[in-house]
Formats: sequence, C-alpha cells, structure tokens
Amino acid sequence: MNSFGFLFDSIDILNNFNVIAVLDMKRSTLKLFCIFLFLSVSVNAQRETAHWFFGANAGLHFDSEVPTSVDIGQVDSLEGCASISTADGALLFYTDGITVWNREHQIMPNGTGLAGSWSSTQSSIIIPNPGNPNLFYVFTTDVVDAYSTATAPSNGFNYSVVDMSLNGGMGAVTVKNVNLLANTSEKVSATLSSDGNYWVITHRINSFYAYKVTTAGVNQTPTVSSTPNAVTDFRNIRGNMKISPNGSTLAIAHTIFEPNQTGELFIYDFDATTGMVSNEQFISSEIAFYGVEFSSSSELLYTSGKVILSNFLTKIQLLQYDLTANDIPATRHVVHDYPTAQVTPSLAGSLQLGLDKRIYHALPVSYLSTINFPNLVGASCGFELASVDLDDRFARFGLPAAVQSFFESIIKIENFCLGDTTNFTVNSDNTITGIQWDFGDPASGTANTSTAINPTHIFSSAGVFTVTATVSFANIPNQLFIETVIIEETPNIASLYVLVQCDGGVDDTDGISLFDLDNVINRIEEDHGNDDITIVLFETIDDALANENGITSNLYVNDVNNQLLYARVFVYVDCFAIAQIRLQVNAGSNLGVHDTISICELDTTSIAISEVITQLQDDFPQGTLSIHETRNQALLQNNQLSATTVIDVNAVDELFFRVSYGTTCGFVGSVLFAVAERPSITDQEVFLCNAADASVVLAFEETFASYLWSTNETTSSITVDAIGNYSVIVTNAAGCEKEVTFTVLQEPELLIDRIDIRDFQDVNTITIVLTNEVNLENIEYSINGGATFSTANRFENIYPGVYDIVVRHVDCSEITETILVGGFPEYFTPNGDTINDRWELLKKEYYPNANIAVFDRYGKNIVNIKSEDAWDGTYRGIPLPSGDYWYKLTLESGRVVTGHVTMRR
Repeated sequence: MNSFGFLFDSIDILNNFNVIAVLDMKRSTLKLFCIFLFLSVSVNAQRETAHWFFGANAGLHFDSEVPTSVDIGQVDSLEGCASISTADGALLFYTDGITVWNREHQIMPNGTGLAGSWSSTQSSIIIPNPGNPNLFYVFTTDVVDAYSTATAPSNGFNYSVVDMSLNGGMGAVTVKNVNLLANTSEKVSATLSSDGNYWVITHRINSFYAYKVTTAGVNQTPTVSSTPNAVTDFRNIRGNMKISPNGSTLAIAHTIFEPNQTGELFIYDFDATTGMVSNEQFISSEIAFYGVEFSSSSELLYTSGKVILSNFLTKIQLLQYDLTANDIPATRHVVHDYPTAQVTPSLAGSLQLGLDKRIYHALPVSYLSTINFPNLVGASCGFELASVDLDDRFARFGLPAAVQSFFESIIKIENFCLGDTTNFTVNSDNTITGIQWDFGDPASGTANTSTAINPTHIFSSAGVFTVTATVSFANIPNQLFIETVIIEETPNIASLYVLVQCDGGVDDTDGISLFDLDNVINRIEEDHGNDDITIVLFETIDDALANENGITSNLYVNDVNNQLLYARVFVYVDCFAIAQIRLQVNAGSNLGVHDTISICELDTTSIAISEVITQLQDDFPQGTLSIHETRNQALLQNNQLSATTVIDVNAVDELFFRVSYGTTCGFVGSVLFAVAERPSITDQEVFLCNAADASVVLAFEETFASYLWSTNETTSSITVDAIGNYSVIVTNAAGCEKEVTFTVLQEPELLIDRIDIRDFQDVNTITIVLTNEVNLENIEYSINGGATFSTANRFENIYPGVYDIVVRHVDCSEITETILVGGFPEYFTPNGDTINDRWELLKKEYYPNANIAVFDRYGKNIVNIKSEDAWDGTYRGIPLPSGDYWYKLTLESGRVVTGHVTMRR
C-alpha cells in the first residue's frame, strides 16, 4: 500500500525511498554491492526516519549511502525509543517513552514523566497528525515489571501530544499521558490507513487494539480483534510487534519466560480500512523470539531469538520466512548464528527497517549489524556483522520505532548483467494510469524511453545509470521517481583450472587424495584481479547453473582421478561465469609410520622440531622436509611447524612429515618418538692438593656411553696437575649429550677457627669451626685421631676424655688438635660390691686443684672434696639415702660447673 499522497494536502508530488539489494557473497561473507535509490524529486522527501537515537546515547543519521554515527543523543534506553524528522530529513524530536528531547537535544517543556519505560520492548512510537504538520502523538507502553505488584499497577497504554509550533518552533508537550488502556503489553506498531490516516496497534492477552489517528486527533475507541492465542502471564508480554510496510500483515513475537523459557511467533492479516486483525497463523516456537521486521516489499519476515537448550537460552539466531509461500514455516532460513560467546544477553535484540531499506539488528555492543538485501530470499539477503560502527557509543536491545508505511517499496528491478534484459516491475495499491520512463542510457537510442507500466531495457554498457519514472495515478497526484541502476559485467576467467595433488590415501596408487580448494579459488582471484568476486564450487554443472548445493568445505576428497568440479564466479550473483576445475592426482608414496625416533628432551616434556628434522634428513638427504601435526596438513602442506617450535610430548605422540623433490611428489609419513633424558649431571668443583707433585682425577660416579674432554681425551676420567677449567661432553646410551665443566681449584689452607666443647652435660658435644675462607666442600672431620672421618663438623654424645681432632681435605692435607671433654658419672651405687661404689671426677688428672661441693635436694652442703678425691655417699660417715644430689665444680681456671648425680643403694 502506498498512500503518502494523503499525508498533507499541500504536497502535489509524492516521495518515496526505495532500496533494492544485490548479493555479493564471498566465502560466506556478504558484502554490499550496489544500492538502488528510489527518490521523488519533490521539494520534500519522505525522510521522517532520517535520525535515530537509541541505546546508550547512540545515534545514526541516514544522510548518505551508509548511516553515520552521531554522539549527541540523550537517549539512554535499555530497549524501546522513537524519533521523528521532517519530510526532508530535518530532526524534530525523539523520546525513550519517558522524556522528550527537541532537535537541540534539550528536554521539551513539559517533556518529562511520560508513562512509557526505558525497559519496555517498544516503549514508544511517534505519529504525525495527518492534517497538521505541527502536531504529533507519542504513544507509550509500560514495562513488564509494572504488572508484578498490585500496589504499583501498570500505566498501561497512553498517548501524549507534542506541538512543534510552540517554544519558537522547538516544540512542547501540551497534553500528557491520556490513558487508552489500563493494561497492555510491551508492543506497539503503526501503519497508514487506507484513507490516508494512521492506525496505532497494541496487544493485550488475546486481543489487538487498533486506534485511529486522524486530523481530529486520536480516536480513543479502538477497533478490538480477539484471537485464539492468549498470553495470560504478564511475565511473557515482552517481544516486538510490527505491521508490514504495505499494511496487510501483522507479525508478533512473544518472549516466554514462564513457566519455561521459550517463544512464539505468529502472523495475522491486517485490514487497513477497518483496523481488524484476523487469520491467526502460528509460525514457530522453536526459539525465544524477540525482534520482528518485514522486508520493504512486505514479502519476507525476519525475526531474532535465542536458541533454547534444556530450558537455557544459548546463541542468538536471525531467521527469515517467505510470506509468499504456501507453507511459511517450511521456508525457515537461518540468516546468521551469533556464537554464544559473542553475545550473552537474555534478549535477542530488535530488528528495524531503516530509511535505506536495510534491516538493522541491535545488541549490547558498539555496533549494529545489517541485513543488506532483505527483499532477497535465503543467503542472498546479505547479512553483515558489525556493519555500522557506533564509535564510542553502545546499542542495547531496542531501535527507534516508526510508522511502518514509511518503508514501503513499490518497484522491483531484476537482472543487472551487461547484455541481459533488465525488468522493471511496479506494484502499488493505487491505480496507475500511465508511466513515462527514461532509462538514462542515451547510447541505446530510441530504446532509452518507454511508456509501458512494467518495461524492460537492455543497457548499452556496464556502469551507473539514472532511471526516472513519472507515474500517473487515478486517485492521487502524479509522482516522479528516480532510480540509480548499476550494470555489471560477467567475470572474464579461464575455462579450465588444473589442481594437482600427490596421492595421499591409504592406497598410494588409487588416484584418490585430499585437495585444498582454496588454492584454486586464489588462482581465480589472481586471474580476475578483483577482490570483490565471489567463487562458489559445485560438483555438477547443473548445480553450478542453479547456484545450488555448493561445496561448503575447502578440503575435498576426489572420487576419481581427474574429476571435474565447477566454479561459479561472480561479482553480482546473477552475472556469473563458470570454469571447470580438474583434480589431478600424481603418484606419491604413503609411508605410514616411518620410524620411532628417540628425541633428547629440552625439558621434562618438550621436543624441538629441529631435532625431528635432523634425524629424518639422514633418510631423505635430497628431499625438502616439512613437519605437520596431522596427515592432511602434511598432504596439503598446510600449517608447517617451524624448526624452533617446541611441542609437548604428553599431548602429541605422533607427527607427520612430507618429503618433496622440487615439484615432484615424494613421501608422506609419520614418526613416533620416544623421549630420552639428557645426562642429569651438573658442573663439578675439585681441589688440587698443596704438594709439588700433586694431581687430581676428574671423573663421574655415573657411567656414560662416551666422553670427549677438552684435552681431546675420550676416557671416562682424566688426571690433571694444574688448576683451571676442564670440560667434557658426555653421551648416554640414548645418544643424548651434556657438556659438564670441572673447575680445579688450589687447595685452600685449613685453619681451625675454634672448637666448641659442651662438656659436663647430660649430652656432651664437640663442634669444629673452620675459618670463613675455607671452602667446606670435600672437608672431613675426625675426633679419634683419624680412625674414622665424617663430613659433619658436629659430634654428639661424647664421653668425657681426651680427643685428637683431625680435619682434612679429602686426599690432601690435614691439621690436628687435642681437646679435653670433662664430666662426672651420671650415677653411682655405694652398696659395698666394689663396683661403682664411689663418685669422682672423670679424667681428674687434668683438673688439678679443683674443688667439688655436694648438696642435697634442700641445698644442704653434704661434703666438699678435692678433684683427686671421691665421694662415698655418706654424710659424716652416715650413709645417705638413694636420690638425686647436686654438685658445684670450681676449676682452677675459675670456671664453675653445676649439675646433679643420682645415687642408688
């Protein structure tokens, strides 16, 4: 339906804006190839949607082929918003459903407190008054959360009035929050009525409410349509609703959260004369639907939703349905799968037609994605991820709602290849009485013009052509339309390409192998010299002509030797050339597991690829070797591991190699490997004794397979008589080498700093301390004159007596010193058996003039004796009882020692 002629009585020439999209697909990447702008030449143009403000202060201006980002918007909305511009694209005002901002991005007088919500799916929509260009109506919906409590009920469905003649032309809100429904959903859409007015539609439970906006204002008595499907739980009222641009179809998405996470997608017939909604058609419940949008031709429906897995929402999908088909659900096409890790929100984001007739998709990121050619079926619709950069601003889940009729297309153009017949088809609900065409192609002579309603034209050359059409209508004023058409040449490529591979199957003589089809794609691109071409490969010529059943993987196993594939090459999808691809397999050898190689480790679990190459080169001395992780990589010569690559042998137990001899096929095989440890020895330090004829033997405790000394000797040990560094390379049985250095030092002079003696103790100890300059390695100690030695310098449990201390460098010099360890017996037994009857100082001959005083447990002095005497356990001749007694020893040197002794009778 095209009824813009009823908008304003003063407009004689109507305006429209149409985009026809063309596919350019290259390795699953869809690019914008050409855009056909369909404009009127009136002073005014229908550009009411030229400005968008949405998300977190994000904005777009549709002033060129690709919208440009603006960063001065004041909207900070999680979901819904709306904006409106003049017919020639000058911004008027915008809203998030709560606040209204004017074109200077300032809040309008009385422009706060509207009854919408920044978290409602479609919080607001702006409708012009059909007869007064200064009056606008802002319709608002409330958020799902408002229905969760009876104490704070929903604001429902309301409208407010904006008068742009006020505030110096900046506008003001004159009427606010006129309630139309006490309760509604988060859905609203609008379209032109058949008489040139507007319908505004919302939804509640199982009913649609259509309110008519005329020159008299908003008719508060709605047209109510009841439908079979009902949404009874307020928690399930999220999701978008849209009217098709031609006003004939309504689509609605229900995002279901209770009792389980799911979704519902329905379409209905809409009557633009009566406002009635009818003929409910269930489309799907397979994903949690959220966004919906129609193509500008109204023939295709797009929707966004989250895939449900075990009652959990996972990745986001964009789907397409063909509304012209008899079985609409069966036409389901996945436009794009967003990976789960790429977007994590619980909602799938809104879809919205733009002024350029592309469909935009919003998610909480710093860009929008687009469906560039929404009027084309299947992959031709041309999804492009992150196509619109929002600079440092962010989208969220919503995009600005608008009157869907603003986006209607009435002309379809087909066939853009040079030499083909280009068709122009006009489709309008208004009766067309005549069209005067000018194809902008004067080189075509008299064929440059036509008066046919749906003409054809063969353009004289490739290039850009401006086509004009003056359309006469029976019931509305005439319109002049302008289109820019780009005619493309068919690619000029070779008719045959040969792709050669070595035989790499289990049977290396069967002519079957694995091919990397990217190699031939790259060659075609180089021949054509155009990075924008698309190349799709097929197994049969029929599939290539039909552009069906394309080969989806770049890795391909041929069926027979010299098998033919077919490449369809194009810039624009219909302007294609076809080339044959011959898959030629040359003889080669599959070695299978070639060998098991012992590899010396770099560390406990790693292997250097250079070591693998070194050992294989002995078997293939004239060949070029490459190492790979898989057999296919070796066959295709992809992902070659560099010589410096280190792999973890715990994770990789087999590597694959390819041997080439120039361009001739060689061998493909694999190696298993056993990891061998390098010799686990460290550098050594030894001493040369201080003697004129001294020498020292350099040797290891371990035994190795071979030795190579820096003195050129190959024995397991060598004898040297000079200080310095001597190195040796040792090789173990696995062939792994290790270089070790022996540092020969002059024997340092041995000097005893002190000997710490702790005697007259329960446990006597001797500690020998050398001077700090002495290196303590290879030092041994003895306290029995050298009868036995220890590497420890501390001796414990020493019985009182005289000890000969010896300290030596092993196999070198030594020093000696004699010490005395004093002490008493720990107990004695004065029972007259002549065994241990007396208590006396041990080694007393070494303690002349020492005095010993004995005390009982009360501190009473029992006896005083000289060091040469002994105590018999009596006090003044009377035997004392068994028990502990304390002593005090005073040596001639003045040293005082205290302790105790036990007497047992």
